[in-house]
Amino acid sequence: MLEEDTPEPKLDGIRALLVDEKQMGKKLGFVTVVINADSGELLHMDKGKKGESFSTFLRKLTQEQKASIQAVGMDRAGSYKKAVEEHLPDAAIVFDRFHLVMNINYAVDETRRSEWNKATKEDKKFIKGSRFLLLTNASNLTEEKQGKLNELMQVNETLSTAYVLKEQFQTVYTYQFEGWARRYLTRWCDMARESGLPPFLRLAKGFEKGSDHIVSYIKHKVTSGRIGGFNNLISRIIHRSCGISNLSYLFIRLRHETVMRSV
Repeated sequence: MLEEDTPEPKLDGIRALLVDEKQMGKKLGFVTVVINADSGELLHMDKGKKGESFSTFLRKLTQEQKASIQAVGMDRAGSYKKAVEEHLPDAAIVFDRFHLVMNINYAVDETRRSEWNKATKEDKKFIKGSRFLLLTNASNLTEEKQGKLNELMQVNETLSTAYVLKEQFQTVYTYQFEGWARRYLTRWCDMARESGLPPFLRLAKGFEKGSDHIVSYIKHKVTSGRIGGFNNLISRIIHRSCGISNLSYLFIRLRHETVMRSV
């Protein structure tokens, strides 16, 4: 009955796709999911997290359907980039903004741990409990928390540098044109290298290599918001079902939910 009430995926006129991997538990393992970035409709699920799992879907598309796809959003560390380049050569790849911020937060936290390990007993009292202060956006800090952050930054120049780099990266997304965003990203990478901080040196190298895929957000505005909501939906359905071992059944359940929401 559920299958009869759930239409086939709408593959015509898709502007943008989101592709991601999801751990479905011990029974199913990793699964590649593809959704419509604008409507949130689930289009494809396949076992595995390699590019071939995504290519299985892309091969189903007609040339006309492929031609309408302008962008594909994905994690920077994902393995789906080659599949897009092979099957959708005219589509822009958009590295997910949320995951990039996570990369930077990890670099800040790695710097914090390094500073803690080499700090004196006196300096440790300033660093203790600073993780929240360093990883929270400045606009979300209370006046009291902002005061503690300012005190930390005055005492520890290294953590101050890491925090400023984190905050300044967000400026990339405030530009209206890709060229301006790319020039700012280049300056940010220069600042990251000048900091001499190992985690940020690695980020600068990776961000420069993928700069086109970072600034392509400016034009296409593709984010992982739909994926985040979809992952929550997966967790709820699996929890209510006390685990699901049949991927085809799970696909129908999830498609039914996402189609109903996109109507």
